[in-house]
Order: sequence, then C-alpha cells, then structure tokens
Amino acid sequence: MKKLLLSASVVLLATGAFAQTTMSGSDARFGLKAGVNLSKFRASDFNGSSEFNDNVQNNVGFNVTAFADFGVANNFFIQPGVSLQNKGAKFEQTTTVAGVTSTTSSKANLMAIEVPINAVFRIPTGDAGAIQISAGPYVGFNISGKNKYETVTTGGNAAGTVSNEDDLKFGSSTDKDYSSTDFGANFGLAYRTNSGFLVGANYGLGLSNLVPKDSRSGDGKLTNRVLGFSVGYSF
Repeated sequence: MKKLLLSASVVLLATGAFAQTTMSGSDARFGLKAGVNLSKFRASDFNGSSEFNDNVQNNVGFNVTAFADFGVANNFFIQPGVSLQNKGAKFEQTTTVAGVTSTTSSKANLMAIEVPINAVFRIPTGDAGAIQISAGPYVGFNISGKNKYETVTTGGNAAGTVSNEDDLKFGSSTDKDYSSTDFGANFGLAYRTNSGFLVGANYGLGLSNLVPKDSRSGDGKLTNRVLGFSVGYSF
C-alpha cells in the first residue's frame, strides 16, 4: 500500500512538472476537497436481487481527495487524484410476533483508497468563476472496514438490545467478505470561484463485482453506488 501511494504521488508530481513547463497561459493547480458520501450496494442477477435493492439503505460516510488540474486545451482539463472514500451500505428489517417487535439492522462500512482520473470541462461565468463538468474512470483498493449488527427487541420478556461487530476481510477466496479491488466511473458537477473555492457533487458508478471471485456463481454481481458532496480549495 505504501508503494501504491508513493507511486501515485510521483505520477502527480511528474505530471504537474510536465504541465507547468509546457502550458503557457493555461491553468495548472493543485487542490484538496472533502465532504459527505451517501453509499449503497446494488445487486444484479441474484435470486432476490430486487428485494435486496428495495431494502438496502444509504450508509453515511466521508470523502477526502487531493487532486490536480492540468490544462490540455482552452477550458478543458485532466484531473488526476488520490482519494480516501468511506463506502458501504445499511440494511434494516422489523418483525412483530405475538406482541414482540424485533428490529435488526446491519451496516457494512468500507474504507477504500481510490485513484480517479477525470476529464473536466469548464464553463466560465464571467468574473465570478466557472461551472465544472467532469467524468472519468477510477480504480479503488479496499483497505479496511467493519460489519456492525444490532437487534432491538421491545415487548415481552425478551426486551433489550444485542449488538456486535466484525472486521471485514478483502480478497478473492471464499473466506473473504468483499473483493479487494474496485473500479468504475465518476460523474461530477461543481462550481469553482476565481478565488479558488469550490463546491460540488459526484456520482460514483461501480462496475466491478464486490463478491469475492471464489464465492461467485452465475452472473450475480454486487457493485458500489456512491453519491458524494464536497467543498474544497485549489490554488
């Protein structure tokens, strides 16, 4: 993982040096942004996929991204970055039997390092700033996470709360919870003022299967869906 981060940093710095020496009169800047994620999983081609998708809920997480803008044409930029993304999903089910109500909830909380490379088109709005429309691929690496479970029972003699949590395991074997890698596409809309402040939204469309390779059967897939909001500054 350290080698991965070091390599990504070298790429960013090398690209920045190249851009600044070859782009006369164009923007070349670095920035940092952070915000909130609303994430969930989407199932397809499983038995019960529709029911799964109807019941899955957003997991509230966070995002932190270091990025660079390198101009390649008038109002057109390439934006690589390194991002820490908190993803996952929540599930909740309530049952009532003989006056006893049980609400069971589970939460998968994943932490991933992503390397996005977006193409950005800017639409200037006079002296105030510019609207930025972006799209591009990303590759992600799941590095840590937890599954949290809780059952709350009310009514009868069994009233109370039972909870526990487990560390998530990533890889391709059957004893793992999720795949260790993820890739997909980002789509973003933001506004950047000429002073450098920016606010925006991003949608991450996961394309790779999160089910560990050795646990897959048929065409069943589990993929990420992430809606992120962020504020930041670039200079």
